[in-house]
This record gives sequence, C-alpha cells and structure tokens, in this order.
Amino acid sequence: MALLAGIIGLSQSGKTAIFEALTSTGHDGAGSSSKHPNMATIHIPDPRLDDLAKVFKSKKTTPATLEFVDIPGLRKGATADETKNLLAQVKEADLFVHIVRCFENDTAPHPEGSLDPLRDIEALNFELVIADLSTVERRIDRISKLAKSGDEKARAILALMEKLKVFLEEGKPLRLFHFKEEELKLITDVEFLSDKPVIYVANLNEDDTERSEKLFKIVEEKAASESTHAMKIFGKVEAELAELSPQDKKEFLASYGLESSGLDRVIQVAFDRLDLMTFLTAGEDETRGWTIRKGTKAPAAGGKIHSDIERGFIRVEIFTYDDWVKCGRDEKKVKEKGLFRVEGKEYVIKDGDICNFRFNV
Repeated sequence: MALLAGIIGLSQSGKTAIFEALTSTGHDGAGSSSKHPNMATIHIPDPRLDDLAKVFKSKKTTPATLEFVDIPGLRKGATADETKNLLAQVKEADLFVHIVRCFENDTAPHPEGSLDPLRDIEALNFELVIADLSTVERRIDRISKLAKSGDEKARAILALMEKLKVFLEEGKPLRLFHFKEEELKLITDVEFLSDKPVIYVANLNEDDTERSEKLFKIVEEKAASESTHAMKIFGKVEAELAELSPQDKKEFLASYGLESSGLDRVIQVAFDRLDLMTFLTAGEDETRGWTIRKGTKAPAAGGKIHSDIERGFIRVEIFTYDDWVKCGRDEKKVKEKGLFRVEGKEYVIKDGDICNFRFNV
C-alpha cells in the first residue's frame, strides 16, 4: 500500500495552489470549493538515479514516489457533518502537511479578516481533536458493557479510552500523548486523526520579507512546542517555478541562491518524517528508486519489486552508491576493492544500497 501525505489547511490558506505546484498539475477547476480530494503521485528528487542511468545506459529511469492527497479547505461556519466528511477523506493519510496562511491577498482576503497563524493552526487542530473525541466516545460506549463483564482486554481498552478522552477534552492532539507500547497494541483498529505526524508549512509573501519572517517565527515556535518541523514556502514563487522547464527552474533558483525549490524540500521532509528511505536498482532496462520504511529487511524490500522475490528470496547482492562513486563509477573496481557484498534474509537495507535480488519460486 502506498504511503500517503495529506495536505490540509483552512480555506484560503493557499493549500490547493501549493498542491497544484507540487504536482505540476495546474489549476483544473477542482480547487478549494471541490467536495472531493485531489490525488497525485509525487516523484522524490534523487540525483543518484540520473547518475546511475547514464553509466548503466538505462532505457528508463523511475524515481521513488510518495502519494499526496489535497482535501478542500476547512471553513468557518461549516456544519459538523461537512467537517466530518472532509476529515474522513484524510483518515488514510500517514502524515499531514499543514499549510498555514502567512500572506496578504486583497482579492482573496482571510476569512477571519486578519492574519494570525497561531489562531489558524489551533483552529484546524481543534477540528482534528473534536473528530477524535467523537471516535473515543463511541468506542467507550461500545466497550463499556464488555468491560463490566470482566473481559480483561476490554477493561484495558476502556481505561485507555478514558485517558484519551480527558487528554482530548483539554484540546490537545493525540500526537502529543505519550503512548506506551502495550497501549498502541490496543488501538490498532482505531483510526485517529490528531495522532498523525505533522509538518507545518508557512505560506509566505515574498514581497514582505520583514513581516513574513515574524509570521514564520510564530509557526516555527508552535512547531517546536510539538517537537515537529516548520518550513517556509513562497506560494506564488512555487507556482511560477512549476511552469518552468527543468533548466529554467535551475537558473531561477540560482538567482535566489537556492539549490532546490521549497516544494522539493517539503517532499523531502515529508519523506523523512514518514521514516522512509530509498534503495536503488540499476541496469540497462531500468534504473529505479524504491521507497521502503527504514529498518526493512532484504526479503521485504525485494517484495516491493515483486512478491515472488520476497517469497523465493535467496540472497541480495549489494554495493552502495557512495562506494560506487568513490570507485570512479566502475562496478568492476567496487568488486576489486571488496565493496561488493552478498547478504541474507536478516540484512537491513540501507539508503543508497544498489541491490540485485536473487530468488527462486
């Protein structure tokens, strides 16, 4: 199953414009007023792939990917059912990219009439908390009778739900709750929203540097209080970048003294926050990046390529991208220097491993 990053934010935060720049889809009429989420598969920028493909003379280059979903912005005055329906669309997300409005726009004024990033963050967090409180209360209603009958597991679940209820009633998202390992095992079948990791992205105005920095500082302090990331992005600049060719994009970024776009950095931070990494395969037919969780063992990594590899795994032949570069991009020299390895079922794949799986089914 693909890992999914949900782009969330209040109405008029610039969220959908950022999603469109992120995915280079352009505006298609399905903006913030749409009742349905926009989905896209994002390529993870990785210069190692082009390097490998050139040397291996690959016919095709395929980068690792991450799925993004953009739901319509939450708005003040929405009914409880409208909010519930919108939030239900991101229940499957593994992480939230929370776009926070930090820009003025006379043609699209802030619905509250003023910029206040902390107020906006807390308003959206409140909706997530309320949704989870409803989930907890329903679970308490369902489990109470069984717990009273003496069922030990039911009693443990009920005790946990009552703790979560108190926590949520204090307005705190569950990502700040310190779950014990045994507690996490009790809620594997419960879908919460406020427990998902989050990245706060301040959508700034590039023409008002001084004020933008002050507003970003507010977002940064909020993120620090939750031990998470805050990033800045200039939405209008990113929209312009999305229209440029790769070469023009490089020149545009260089004029700002940047190596990568804000959106590329959002993608990379989301990738890191989801505890993901990339292993590589290279050959004449295709050079490709494969997305896996850090800590994945060789058979399961091979299973990303094809289920037969995991079922019939024998071994994996590996050398690292860094070693390959140090050896002049020459696989023969990698072997001569003893940097080519054969690993078994217990080997944990590392970022940048170039893998050739051997299997038999």
